[in-house]
Amino acid sequence: MNTLKIAGIEFEPAEITTAVNDGKTFLAKGRTLYTLRQSQGVYYASPVYKERGALPLVSRGRFALLTAAAANKLIGFELCLA
Repeated sequence: MNTLKIAGIEFEPAEITTAVNDGKTFLAKGRTLYTLRQSQGVYYASPVYKERGALPLVSRGRFALLTAAAANKLIGFELCLA
């Protein structure tokens, strides 16, 4: 089956489609927050924030698909628009 590689993470196309339809358009991986975009049926990630503190946004080797509100809460200020 086809897999999509977004920000170095492999996803099934249905996983990304379901997440985006549920409003989860942000991806946190390590110290970076990405926004998920779609162009001509292809999903890709664009970095929007890089954590410069002592701790990453999520633990090493983990990721989180987030809504705009959850992404704002994670970084501690309003960067992502709902």
